[in-house]
Amino acid sequence: MNISPGKIIRLPQLIQSFRTNIQKQKKFMAASVSLDLAEVNRDDSLTDKDVNKIMSYYGLAVPAFLGEGFCLLRGKQMTATERHQLTYLGALTGLFDDFFDEKNMTKAHILELINTPEAALPANAHEALFLCFYRKALNGNNPALIKEYFNKVFDAQVLSERQKNSSISKEEIKEITFRKGGISILFYRSVFEEAIAADEYKLLYPLGALGQLENDIFDVYKDHQEFIKTLATTTESIQSLRKLYVSLFSEVLTLLEQTDFSVSNKKRFAAFVSLIGARGLVCLDVLQQAENTTGGIFELDSYTRKQLICDMDTRSNQWKLIRYYSKKNYEL
Repeated sequence: MNISPGKIIRLPQLIQSFRTNIQKQKKFMAASVSLDLAEVNRDDSLTDKDVNKIMSYYGLAVPAFLGEGFCLLRGKQMTATERHQLTYLGALTGLFDDFFDEKNMTKAHILELINTPEAALPANAHEALFLCFYRKALNGNNPALIKEYFNKVFDAQVLSERQKNSSISKEEIKEITFRKGGISILFYRSVFEEAIAADEYKLLYPLGALGQLENDIFDVYKDHQEFIKTLATTTESIQSLRKLYVSLFSEVLTLLEQTDFSVSNKKRFAAFVSLIGARGLVCLDVLQQAENTTGGIFELDSYTRKQLICDMDTRSNQWKLIRYYSKKNYEL
């Protein structure tokens, strides 16, 4: 196996930094978001699922992983203002998604919440919490830029509704996937003090696309059950899906090398991206095993939930993660 010694050396430090970042973010949320949640949700109208997406997923992961990744690249720790804004943007993400997926809100009302949050009147606790989080997210760096990217996130979300159409083409699915991921990562990046340079923009868009593709690979069972067409649910070959994934990852590393960030910062960021990207390859291995049981053709209706769910906490998958991370290149 083609091993990169530099990656191996950085791995323990990287894993420890993840743990530290998570604990730091949990402490911040306990003194901020959790208090807002308790204040707005006095009638307990929000579900456990809503709370979990806020406290254990988006509100936690966006700052602790994505935000800290930005900081590795620029070589400077997150400021208190950046953490505050990024936390609240992360916390409102699940609420925003539900506007489309569960609440059946009109697009005009959603745009009203995005563009005039100071004047918008919430119709329920869900909207009230969204506005609470959003107003706090705008209280800091670049509020106009945040709104600009939020409108682009809205456009991408509207476009993604096409993924429920059985006649959608694979090329359109790919375009929607890449746009949704690319715009989302730029949305979160907008809270940072530094302007987004052209070379960083070129890097972040495909990086966001890679992240969205990875999410779709992990969510293949859920999306199939909900009749959502993604690159993972429509593929007939996991090998072809892996080829796209690896190609996108290689593009990210090439564009990273072309940025003007310091060499040391780029190496740290490459190690961070490699560990995140390796998760997708482990999940692809799980899907490949399922495909092997149906004669080399990926047939979702033929598999059980267990065959399609990738548990990253098992020893075997953790070992695979380390092996993939340690490679100089992600061989097919």
